[in-house]
Amino acid sequence: MNGAPLSEVLEILLCPKCRSDDAHWTSGNGVGANAGVTCDGCGAQFPFRDGYLDLLPDFQEKVTPIQHLLQFPPAIAVYDNLWRPLGYFMTSARSFPEDLDRITDLMAPTSRKMVLDLACGPGNFTRSVAQSGNGAKVIGFDLSGQMLARAVRLTKGRPEASNVAYVRGSALTLPFRHGVFDGVMCCGALQLFTDHDQAMAEISRVLQVNGHFVCQTIVGPSTTPFWLKMADRIMRFGYFHYEDLAHRLNHRRLYVRDEESSNVSYIFRAEKVQQPVAEV
Repeated sequence: MNGAPLSEVLEILLCPKCRSDDAHWTSGNGVGANAGVTCDGCGAQFPFRDGYLDLLPDFQEKVTPIQHLLQFPPAIAVYDNLWRPLGYFMTSARSFPEDLDRITDLMAPTSRKMVLDLACGPGNFTRSVAQSGNGAKVIGFDLSGQMLARAVRLTKGRPEASNVAYVRGSALTLPFRHGVFDGVMCCGALQLFTDHDQAMAEISRVLQVNGHFVCQTIVGPSTTPFWLKMADRIMRFGYFHYEDLAHRLNHRRLYVRDEESSNVSYIFRAEKVQQPVAEV
């Protein structure tokens, strides 16, 4: 992990063990026990692995079958060339490169300073926002160490690498202080989390007021297609309905400002407001 982004990550990091909102960190640049960071408050140590900071070294979260599959090297090896194109073929009339550009545009206004790419996978969106030219620091965050290792390899040597850091942790207990990001994005994963409301609560917690949450997820029509029901039943593929998703977001002070759909793929940009808007 590069020194510049690491120092900025430590400034906003919440210790996963003691949950201190005023944690201070000591970082080591050696090998073995010294290769990592230590919380000065509780003494918890977290290692670097393959270029990312592992904040879940001894914890295995209960995950859905798809999340479990995406932690195996064979699945990761075909993710970019087979898995994701197949997913786009099933869910959207647009291509992945088209959505990559659109989401980058939504997330990368000139004022953006610190962005969290939640469930970043191999880091495509992380790198795209980091190279958008505004100097934003982007943290790629994922539960899968294998995915993060691939993201690190794909980022190494690129011009935007100095603005990128990768961290392993849980979306349900984000290890960041309140209101430290002015942008959070989550592309292709919100429907996969085992607790949607908890994930949205954490997204809202770490997002600044007037900050933006950009997301690509799956939203089924009022009459859900048979294949989508079966995918959810067999693999817990996950999907939302429009009104239900809007209600869940609003409950967390997140209000949709831009949105577009293609088949069952749904991209939106939501803004975090100071106070919830009264429902009519």
